[in-house]
Formats: sequence, C-alpha cells, structure tokens
Amino acid sequence: MSWAEIQPLLRDGFLDTVYMVGWSALIALIGGLPLGVLLVLTDKGGLLRNAPVNKVVGAVVNIGRSLPFIILLIALIPFTRFVVGSFIGPTAAIVPLAIGAIPFFARLVEAAVREVDRGLVEAVQAMGGGTPTVVFKALLPQALPSLVAGLTTTVIVLIGYSAMAGTVGGGGLGAVAVQYGYQRFETTVMIATVVALIVIVTAVQLVGDAVVRALSARRGGDGGSAGASGARGARGRLARLGRGRTVAVTAAVAVPLALIGYGLASGDDDEQTLRVAASPTPHAEILEYVDKHLAGKADLKLDIRKFNDYVVPNTATESGEVDANFFQHKPYLDDFNKKKNTHIVPVVNVELEPLGLYSKKADSLKELTAGKTVAVPNDSTNEGRALHLLADSGLIELERGAGPEATLQDIADARGLKFKELEAASVPRALGDVDAAVINGNYAVDTGLNPSKDALASEKVKGNPYANFLAVKDGHQDDPRVRKLAGLLNSPELKKFIERKYQGAIAPAFGPVRG
Repeated sequence: MSWAEIQPLLRDGFLDTVYMVGWSALIALIGGLPLGVLLVLTDKGGLLRNAPVNKVVGAVVNIGRSLPFIILLIALIPFTRFVVGSFIGPTAAIVPLAIGAIPFFARLVEAAVREVDRGLVEAVQAMGGGTPTVVFKALLPQALPSLVAGLTTTVIVLIGYSAMAGTVGGGGLGAVAVQYGYQRFETTVMIATVVALIVIVTAVQLVGDAVVRALSARRGGDGGSAGASGARGARGRLARLGRGRTVAVTAAVAVPLALIGYGLASGDDDEQTLRVAASPTPHAEILEYVDKHLAGKADLKLDIRKFNDYVVPNTATESGEVDANFFQHKPYLDDFNKKKNTHIVPVVNVELEPLGLYSKKADSLKELTAGKTVAVPNDSTNEGRALHLLADSGLIELERGAGPEATLQDIADARGLKFKELEAASVPRALGDVDAAVINGNYAVDTGLNPSKDALASEKVKGNPYANFLAVKDGHQDDPRVRKLAGLLNSPELKKFIERKYQGAIAPAFGPVRG
C-alpha cells in the first residue's frame, strides 16, 4: 500500500483509539478510585474496619483482574448491547474496556493510599476530622503523585486492550494492524501502526511523569512530618495540599477528557447511509470502489464495517446493527442460519473466490506423493471445499455421498497424504512449512498468489456454488438502499474493476442466488 492509502487508515484508527481509551480511562477513574479507597478504609486497622465488606469488595476486584481481557470482551457482548444498543464500534468497545480497567486501577489506588504517612491521618483525627475529612484532606491529596502515576499506567494498559477490542469490531489502531498489516501481509502498515502506538504511549507517559514530578516537588517542599509538627503544622500542610489538589485532579481528568473530545469526531453515525459489514479482502475493497466511484450517482452512501470474523457480520445483520453484509456464500449461510437460528437471506451474487492448491516444494500434482503433508482450512465449509478440490484433482478419494461439509473422516483413501488443519487465515503463512496448502481465494490475493496462475489446481468458476453475495435480514430485501447497492454490485463498471484488479484470482459471478 502507498503512504497516501495508509494515512487515512492511521488517522481513523488513531481517532477511534483515543475515543475508546479516553472514555474508558475516565470511567475507570470514577469507578476505581472509590473502590481502592474503600479497600483501605475497610481493611484491618482502617477507619471503617469491616472484614465482610472488605472481603467482598476484594473478591470482586480480584475476579475482575483475573479475567483475560479477550474473554471478558466476548462474555460482555450481551451486556454491551444492552448498555449502548450495539456491540460493534468504538462506543461499544468502551464498555468492556472500562469494566476491565476499573479493578486494575482500584488496586493501584489501594497501593497509593496505603503509602500515605499514618501520622498525617492521626493529625487530622486529632483536629476532630471525621472519615470524609481524612479521605479528602489527607489521603487523596497526599497520594496524588502515586494516583496520577497509576492513572498513567492504566491509560497505557487500555491502549493495549483497545488493540484487542479492535480485532472484533471495535476499530482503532489494533484493527488497522490486524486487518491491513497482518491479514494482508502489508509490513508497511504494521510498522506504521506500531510506530503510532509507540508515539501515543510515549506521549501519555511523558504527560503522566511531568504531573507526578510536579506534585512530588510540591509535596517535598512542604517539609516536616504533620504528626511531629502538631495541629498547627498539619493545618498549614493540609492547606497547601488542598491548593495543589485541584490542579492535579484537573490534570488527571483533563487527559481522558481531551482524548474524548478529540475522538468524538469519529463517532458520528449517519442514519441515511447503508451500513454494510464485510471482510477486508476483497469484499470491503469492492464496496470501497462502489462507494467512491458509483454510489454517488445512485444517491447512495455506504458505511463499510470491516471484520475478520465470520460470525459477527451475520449476528450484527440479524440484530439490525448493520443493514447488510458481504462476505459469504450460500452453503455457509445455510449452515449458519440453521445453527444460529438467524434469518439472513442472499440478495445478489457478486464474486467468486476460487480455492487453490499451492506449493513451494512441488511443481505438479504428481509430486504430492505418500508421506507429503497438505494444509487445509479447519472451518466446516472451507474444509469440505478443500477436500473436494483434492478429490477432483485425484489426490484423495472421498466416501460416496460426502457432501459440502466433508471432513477428514470422510476420506476413503488418503493415498498416504497427511493433513494439517489450520484456521483459514493462517494457512498461507504455513505454506513454507508443509508440502502443499489449500488456500481461500481472498487470502491467496493477500499473499500475492493467483489461483489462475500459481495454483497446482483450483476450483472451476462456472457452476460453482460458492459465489459470495450481498445479504440482508429477511424482510429487508426491498429496502431501496439495498436495491441500489445490489444493482451497483452487478454493474458493468464493477465487472471491469474486479477483472482488472484481481486478474482472475477473484472472478465476477453476477446474478441471482440459486438454491
């Protein structure tokens, strides 16, 4: 990809990242601060000593910290949808990010508050101060440098969490790195996103360190111990801490708020656009061409949501979080609707991505003899396609009646071949480690392979049941926007674009969906 193509990706990813991190950091601050203080106050020797409460709060915090974020992210999908109405996009990602960060920050708050000089607390109590006075006039002001350092650490951790959230529809620099760097083998994009993340983390750390140094210098200039100086010295010290507290708290909150304000521009959602979920290659590329060159003439605007996942686009279409999707073929959709009880229907066929058998070690099918290892996709639909391709090529023999979802158990005669089942996106990267591999057309394109030129064998285009189509939830087929997009996806202009760009690796397959 050229730098001109990478720049908008980085800009949008940056905006999404700061939006997610800003809001979740602010929520973590609001939620984690009282939890951390409560852990100190209710502990043994605390001002509000209460063992049961301390154990319950501690257990909740520990459970929250123990869950790996990616698991928490998936587990909270129903709750996220309940809170924000969707589990897709930067706003939805804030929910699991904040929930994951609150217990993390709470423990940092607890550690910071425990460091406060006990003598200062006793001095405040000697002056008749109650628990609120101790907390707001002594504990929090005295712990401010450590609290700011903890918030800085939390923001940096959230940046890492946001990258995970991006891989399942949250957006941000993490999504850019995975979708355009890793999946498309674009090293330049990967390096650019890594540099961008380093810059963000460094900037956050520098700001946090500057605030901590300023607070530490102010506290260090107070001199003496409040407990040793008596009530009068304590009053003077508390007054100076009070003056510095406002500035520090403002600085601690200002960074997340600034991130929020800077990222809000990416959160707008035009209800008049058609929201379409798609795989990055080639589906999103085709939609981007339509949006840029054809949609304007039809008075149509597309909001393209990119996913590497094969489940979320359908569930999001079913729930109404997107209006349509473009990534799948009929056998996959039929199986998905049956297993997930969804009601997704095809609208119009667009293109076909022929599976191909590739090898870096063999120059012909004859060289794939007994003892050789062949990698195949491990999902039900694509593994069946791969095995039928191998059977049609004469490399194996399948049991009679083996259908589209054939598995390794349906092989009647493997002819000495060994098989390695891998996630479809990982198969191209394993090509050098096996003797041959069956690779999906979209992933072959990402790797620079062309089934019409580089494959030892490939699927036939004519009569192939695996054409990819535009799909919607049943009942939305006649949406005027859907009809406009369907027409553009079967237009002569798009046919020329597909043939020119993909050079036979992906073929136009226009027309109604049959079966």
